[in-house]
Amino acid sequence: MIVLKVDKLTKSYGKKHVLKDFSFEINEGDLIGLVGPNGAGKSTLMRAILSLEEVDGGEVTVKGISNKNSDFFKHVTFLPSDNYLYTQLSGYDHLAFVANIYKLGKYNIEEVIDLIGIRSYVNDSVKSYSYGMRQHLLIALSILTKPKLILMDEPFNGLDPTSIIELKQLIRTLHNQKISIVVSTHSLDILEDLTSTIWFIKEGELTRNLNMNESDSIYEIEVEDSINLSLESLMEDSHLSFTIIENRIFTSEEESIENYLAYLLENNVKINSVNRSKKKLEELYKSFYGV
Repeated sequence: MIVLKVDKLTKSYGKKHVLKDFSFEINEGDLIGLVGPNGAGKSTLMRAILSLEEVDGGEVTVKGISNKNSDFFKHVTFLPSDNYLYTQLSGYDHLAFVANIYKLGKYNIEEVIDLIGIRSYVNDSVKSYSYGMRQHLLIALSILTKPKLILMDEPFNGLDPTSIIELKQLIRTLHNQKISIVVSTHSLDILEDLTSTIWFIKEGELTRNLNMNESDSIYEIEVEDSINLSLESLMEDSHLSFTIIENRIFTSEEESIENYLAYLLENNVKINSVNRSKKKLEELYKSFYGV
């Protein structure tokens, strides 16, 4: 079931295109990692989806409801990189305020408190909270309305190892409840541990929708380094789709492995090994962004 639909979303700052005709769909229960360097457009995309950022064009709907309609926010919530909380209020005060806006009962508040595990400090003033405790409260606020989709912008920033482990477990729990989640983070190792579906943003475009588990039809071909022509130049003449990391060629789902092997052998390239592909996120990041 489609939860979110983004159609030709475009945003520019002067001559710089931050979002170039972004079009995609997010389905029920998807857990997506959003990757890209600073300035790539990750935060802008999330804010544009939420209509917090004025865009040049495009449409965003959740369950057919436009992001210009206030009902949109019954189904989509946002965990920003800066935790906007009122330090003089308690965690419970925050939850009660949101519950009142959406006409939710005390039962809904108590349910969220137990699910997130904030019972021991929910009645304390937020100014006494650690960073991790504030993140937990923000997640409690984000799921109070039982949304279909949660957007998380750098949720692991500033967390200690214990809080990171707890937050990852919370995200997995929400994912198991069929809540769709998009996590934007620079922490590649955390993201790789959380999800196999990674989206890359580069130069204003959604350049890759990659499943880290890969399809059975994608292979990694390792070849000898000693070829007269650069491997990339050689493969460009093949008219096959590929990704190259060092001396390894990653094939495309659309092409048969036999086509790659035949081309390499025709060009006298020694093949060391052929395996089902399991690419590491850090390697992919280095390849895509030229690190």
